[in-house]
Amino acid sequence: MKKPKIILVIPCWRRPEVFSMVAKQLDIFYFETDEKIDLTVMYVFSKEDPDLSKLEYIYDFSNHKRDKIYSSNSRLGKKLNDGINAAILKYDYDYIMNGGSDDLFHPKMIDLYLPYILNKTKIFGLNKLYFYQKGKDPLFFQYYNTPHLVGAGRMIHRSVINAVKYKYTDLYDNDIRRGMDGMSARRMINCGFKQTIIDPDTFPMLVDIKSDENINSFERIVLNAKRRAVKSKTDLLKKHFYVLNYE
Repeated sequence: MKKPKIILVIPCWRRPEVFSMVAKQLDIFYFETDEKIDLTVMYVFSKEDPDLSKLEYIYDFSNHKRDKIYSSNSRLGKKLNDGINAAILKYDYDYIMNGGSDDLFHPKMIDLYLPYILNKTKIFGLNKLYFYQKGKDPLFFQYYNTPHLVGAGRMIHRSVINAVKYKYTDLYDNDIRRGMDGMSARRMINCGFKQTIIDPDTFPMLVDIKSDENINSFERIVLNAKRRAVKSKTDLLKKHFYVLNYE
């Protein structure tokens, strides 16, 4: 059977220490899922990034299939659009996958995703994730009673990309700087597509690493989470993501 082709688009900005962990985890993710999917990671760097040379060094010594382009960080929506557009122009693909330069994906995610991929489900993703910051208790966050997907790990079928580009030109508003996942979801819904939610239970399929450079800080997540987040154990995450043991 032909392996599904997935392009994971990751915009990058500063945080080389975090990016190093993400790249190492993607090496693991790539090799442990290679028999099931054809994954390419499209990185979007910015030439004005003070840490660009460090990020490129990490990129150069990574071992997963990857590519890169450059786009200014001054317009985050455009930066994401540039990454997606470069990916779909250069590669054949079945799905675009969303990711950040602070997200750790567990290989078991693909086992959970495969039935939906093979069924050509239009938009799907997780409704739960863990937030991690060194020295703090991790947070287990979940959407409940709401049809929301976590942005990282969201899978978008090529038919959805084509429809959104026909109606709106791009998936994101070029000038948006916050709420990008919700805004892009509205565009897809306005094109007639529904989101399919996958519940991973409490297994850490996805970990968002927080630092001082995040758009949404760990403290902001704590304040806004209310009943949606509960404290978890650091050992649980380090058991499943060994890269966190070497931060």
